[in-house]
Amino acid sequence: MTHAKQGAALSGLAKLTLVALLAAPALFSHSSGSDGAENRRMAPPPQRPASVEEALKYSASFDAWARDNFSLREALVRLNTRVRYHLFGVYPTNQVIQGREGRSFLTTSHPLVPPYDDVFSSCGYQRELTGMLNQQIGRLLTLSRERGIQAKLLVVPSSPVVHVDQLPAWTSALCHTATPPMARWLAQPGLDPALRRDVAYPLEQMRAAARETDLFPRTFFHWGGAGPRLVAEWSLGQFYGARPEQATPYTSGKQWLPSDVSHLFPGLERRSEVEVMDLDASGIAACHGAACFPGGPAVLEKFELALYRNPKAARGRLLLITDSFGPPAAPWFARYYRETVLFNVNTLYLLEGPRQERDLERVRRFLFDGREGDDVVVMYHDATVHAKRIALDFPKLLPGF
Repeated sequence: MTHAKQGAALSGLAKLTLVALLAAPALFSHSSGSDGAENRRMAPPPQRPASVEEALKYSASFDAWARDNFSLREALVRLNTRVRYHLFGVYPTNQVIQGREGRSFLTTSHPLVPPYDDVFSSCGYQRELTGMLNQQIGRLLTLSRERGIQAKLLVVPSSPVVHVDQLPAWTSALCHTATPPMARWLAQPGLDPALRRDVAYPLEQMRAAARETDLFPRTFFHWGGAGPRLVAEWSLGQFYGARPEQATPYTSGKQWLPSDVSHLFPGLERRSEVEVMDLDASGIAACHGAACFPGGPAVLEKFELALYRNPKAARGRLLLITDSFGPPAAPWFARYYRETVLFNVNTLYLLEGPRQERDLERVRRFLFDGREGDDVVVMYHDATVHAKRIALDFPKLLPGF
């Protein structure tokens, strides 16, 4: 082959290589993306350069994208997570810690929140929230009575304060020096007896029951099984005089399920045994989503909703206004009611812009119109209440809050 022909071949190869490099992100961006092994934002596919300046930057952006999508990084991240946990009992994030007796705890709800914030909030270490709780809980219950809703408040103690002896030793020791904020609030002298009657915080009952059974699956943040089943019995008894024998019989089974916070430690399999109700066998019909409420406003599509029907139940209708602790609990409350509606407020923040007030009014009508005589329970876990969410959520649901 002559030098001229060799040069032409090399020139053609170079052109093909350049075209392939420019096309590679488009060819592989859908097939090689991360499946969640990274707790960071992956490098995006580089765009075809449209100027000399962009062409000069193309190599660096291509290298970053290629490393994230075609190197062994993802496999090594997963391997590192498994090795660190099995050797040292350490998770790859400060949001989860390993406690004692195989129990894990979520320590913060956000990576930018100080470590252990949710743990110490739950147990009350260096926290004084009585004034805030007086204002927000009092306003919620007073205003609901004025509107004819007669809401009750169930504050669910979270895993760190229920299983305080299974926290790491130093954390447990600090928590044992403190009083949980809700317990301190309920114990204050001069508290209106009506407020004490209409607020449930079953910490001591849950701690006693936890000595015999798991109220929170050991690798979970949320509760399940015996936790919501027992709390439904205790709280409905306190609020409405419901008796355990009024709950319809149920059928349940044990399942080994992945941790509900497993996205925080990719590559590590942490399962727990969870008691799951067989709704069909228990005679309860469940429906999830806005479609369960024909004629409801379109804005309901933004929320987690559920409808449970139990024709053999003794009580009428229950409205559960909840945070994320509500969905695992709703089937157990449905054993007492012919109709149970679950409304999760965690996406209220999505209602914004010029249509916000109109959409909120439609949500309010959906929730409260025709509810006179129904049972209404607001169910938040302790960290939600401590984060002042009552004052964030209920001005939207109860105008004048």
